[in-house]
Amino acid sequence: MNDLSDDSADGLLIEHLSVAEQRLTHDRELTREAPIWLVDDDPAVRESLAQWLELAELTLRCFSRGEALLEALASGEPVSVVISDIRMPGMDGMTLLARLALAAPELPVLMMTGHGDVATAVAAMQGGARDFIEKPFDPEALELKLRQALAGRRLSDENQRLRRRLSVRGLSGLLRGESPKVRQLREQLLELRGHPARLWITGEPGSGRTATALALAEHAAPQTASARSDAVMAAHALLARVECRPLTGDARGAGALAEAMADALAAAPGATTLLLHEVSGLSAEQWQWLDGWLVSQSHAGRQSPRLVCSAMKSPHELIAGGALSLTLGHALAEIELSTPALRERREDIPLLMAHFSRQAAEVHQVAEVSFGTGELAALMAADWPGNLWQLRQLASQRVVLGETEPAPVDGEGKQDEGNHSTGLAAQVALFEATLIRASLQRARGNIARVLDELALPRRTLNLKMHKYGLRRDSFRQGGDESGE
Repeated sequence: MNDLSDDSADGLLIEHLSVAEQRLTHDRELTREAPIWLVDDDPAVRESLAQWLELAELTLRCFSRGEALLEALASGEPVSVVISDIRMPGMDGMTLLARLALAAPELPVLMMTGHGDVATAVAAMQGGARDFIEKPFDPEALELKLRQALAGRRLSDENQRLRRRLSVRGLSGLLRGESPKVRQLREQLLELRGHPARLWITGEPGSGRTATALALAEHAAPQTASARSDAVMAAHALLARVECRPLTGDARGAGALAEAMADALAAAPGATTLLLHEVSGLSAEQWQWLDGWLVSQSHAGRQSPRLVCSAMKSPHELIAGGALSLTLGHALAEIELSTPALRERREDIPLLMAHFSRQAAEVHQVAEVSFGTGELAALMAADWPGNLWQLRQLASQRVVLGETEPAPVDGEGKQDEGNHSTGLAAQVALFEATLIRASLQRARGNIARVLDELALPRRTLNLKMHKYGLRRDSFRQGGDESGE
């Protein structure tokens, strides 16, 4: 007797069809954004395959030469799968396959030939081809192989997104915050992975210049599969730091800087990054010695560690003031980064205060404390001239002593009533955006949970999320759970 009722069987069939239809839809959308590329010198093959794939609702782009396909790839045009003939005039398919393996190793490639044999098939597969098709081919069989390749491409793209999300979350342990400027800084650091360019980090004291160098050191090269248990401690082992302020001034010569750099590198033999912190006061002699040191590094192939300079002033300001030569300034600052002041990222203050308070509670072995709405609003309204240092100090005082002092609003402790960024409307908007973002993080993008927690109508929440640039997809699967 069949255990499944007719209704159950119909339900399973509908569910199966639904999954198949979803795959077909995904294939259609993927190839619309990134077409399948076909290269074949035979116009009849190109035409027949284009007609067949059009019926299958798959977007195809045709090339008659491998050289033209590589030019399109080099220009950044999107592609999902490549189908290539093997025997073609000019660049043959095997040469094209080798070039694609170097330029886009994640790109699935299907090879076709009318003269196929076992040796050619084996060579193509060993060269990185996903599959091998003999001419004349069965269009349905080719479509099946194409859809399998598209499924593999989707999986590869998802794995890349996951690896990037894990990298972002690793960086978030060192650069906490979700403000646009902090997000941009983390993205810039991810783009620098594997690039040996020298950096110059500009920012106010306490704005996180050393933390940025630590993050760069931790992510200087792609991470291995074995994740480090403590990213911050690992980063410290990978960073050699020289505090230049005690070495500055005309009374201190080049020898002091050379000795300090040697000591720092000896203390961190595995360092991937050498940070010269607060370089703006170096003497002319020290700048000259550093110039010579860079030349020697260039002759040696400029191996690790990467040199990073940190200062309150940008290299352009030092060059304009005559302290730094134009040539040396460009050599030291192949890439410039800046760390935002805390008053430029007010929406991060509740998250940072919670983090610093949690740290203080662990260090001093006392109970954690919570912050009321009024306290957080006052913190977000302040200007924080001491930036993260000042916020951390206040958090420790709050946790250990159970009291707080009014947070200063500007360098003189007075609030600028004419400053739009600290006006009442701006403060309320920042606080509101922070509460909604925090709720989305806790709910992992579940709108129903956010509506229940914040007691808001759906339309109101939608309008506010649009106003503050918050997208539910950014918070799904914990993708927005990050920090400083």
